[in-house]
Amino acid sequence: MTRVQIPAYTDRWMMGDRYGVLVKVTRPRKSKSLGARAALLTTNRWEYNREIAHVKLDKSGKTMRFVLDDCVEV
Repeated sequence: MTRVQIPAYTDRWMMGDRYGVLVKVTRPRKSKSLGARAALLTTNRWEYNREIAHVKLDKSGKTMRFVLDDCVEV
């Protein structure tokens, strides 16, 4: 099991729940309505290619989802 630190820009990190165990890695769900809108609002038109980390947090015990590239392995 891999331990990670979640990104500092999240509310959970600000509440002190900063570390957890990586449970699994998935891809985000594709949405028809997100396609054109994401192309206009973001620089990365293909954000569905990003990997999502499911992390079970130590303090709260909740499993939350974060962008894998933003998590730091501890």
